[in-house]
Amino acid sequence: MHKRHLLISFLLISMVAVLIPKPAAAIPAATFVLGAMIGDSLSEVLQVRLTTVTEGFKNAPLFGGRLGWSIFPFAVEGSLLYSPSAIDSTGGDSFSASIMYAEVEAQLLILPGPVSPFLGGGIGLHSIKLQVGTTPRETVIGYVFGGGLKATFGTLGLRVDIKDHITPLEITELDPNFIEALGAAVSHNLHNIEFSGGVTIKF
Repeated sequence: MHKRHLLISFLLISMVAVLIPKPAAAIPAATFVLGAMIGDSLSEVLQVRLTTVTEGFKNAPLFGGRLGWSIFPFAVEGSLLYSPSAIDSTGGDSFSASIMYAEVEAQLLILPGPVSPFLGGGIGLHSIKLQVGTTPRETVIGYVFGGGLKATFGTLGLRVDIKDHITPLEITELDPNFIEALGAAVSHNLHNIEFSGGVTIKF
């Protein structure tokens, strides 16, 4: 009888061990991004020369890539995005102004499963190049906040993102050539909004 109880106990423990889910492994994935950037209006804080007022960054396409790892309910990813935008002004004296974002973001996955909304925030380098005069460029530490929806179909997936890329423009820390070209009047946090979609490939 004692041996029988030991055998039953061993079988029960074995069954429980089999049923306990194994720790999930982090899943790497690469995403190819294509979307649009809604440029921030700067008319209240910036001036371009003495006779024209800056309207702000033009709406422009946005493209790049993301590489990330996820294990529910967390994810982390790095992004490299580029937008060939422009600075628009009321006087019609516009010029190109490309923007590049190199960011690292932590995300919270809201739901498990193949379709999951997410929220995230991160930090990175924001580089703005003005195609005017000496083509000054400024690279500052910026931030990103937003969310989206990820859908997975085997090794492939789709996602949509809505994010706010926040670029602090501190007058005292900017290159004088950059300030002169942009006509910056006061320090300002530049908000460029990303609307994008992407195709994801899991490794």
